[in-house]
Amino acid sequence: MTSAEFVQQLKKDIQAFPKIRIKHPFLKAVCAGTATMDQIRAWAIQDYQFRAAVPRIVMLRYLACTDPEIARKLWGVVEEETRGLDTGSAGHNELAIRFAESIGLTRQELENAELRPSTAAHLYYVELIIHTLPWFVVMSIQIGAEGTFGPAAAALGHGFIKQYNMKPDDVRFFTVHSEADEEHSSLAEEIAERYITSPQLQELTRTHTFRRMELLYDIWSIDGF
Repeated sequence: MTSAEFVQQLKKDIQAFPKIRIKHPFLKAVCAGTATMDQIRAWAIQDYQFRAAVPRIVMLRYLACTDPEIARKLWGVVEEETRGLDTGSAGHNELAIRFAESIGLTRQELENAELRPSTAAHLYYVELIIHTLPWFVVMSIQIGAEGTFGPAAAALGHGFIKQYNMKPDDVRFFTVHSEADEEHSSLAEEIAERYITSPQLQELTRTHTFRRMELLYDIWSIDGF
């Protein structure tokens, strides 16, 4: 199939994949108001570990890129993640800390947390593939990563405000990602359509897309979910 056909089929398969975060029991519990604050804090600690690593990860992806046109766009991703320039917010890590502090966590608790095996596995994996896969495959995988976080982030943000009476400014991390990740996913699709042209590259991208989705899903599977 052509690369454009591949992207469209992959997007359909992603939505049908059982381990997609919009379907996670934790997200559903937040939206229903049945998740306890202890569960939300436990989830936030594990989820934060990747948020803290994102500035390094996006910079490594930018440095690996050999396409000057795409590299300029990837630099925009670096700027958004670290300073929030595109969305007029703040660095996304700063927004994640703001949310954590609003639910009673301290920076020390975030930074000194014991990583669950799924959290550690995902951190190792996202950096490993930068060094072992073609840069355009790494970026195409984002269709199933950032490309699926926007709707989940929007649902979480709404749930925290409606069910837990949180302030919109405290959940800005989630509303920002419902905007920014849609743009980042579009960039991933552009890269895939440009570079994922052979059956071998398409199969490689599919395999790693669903592996990444599994790891992202499992991070949210804290005790009780």
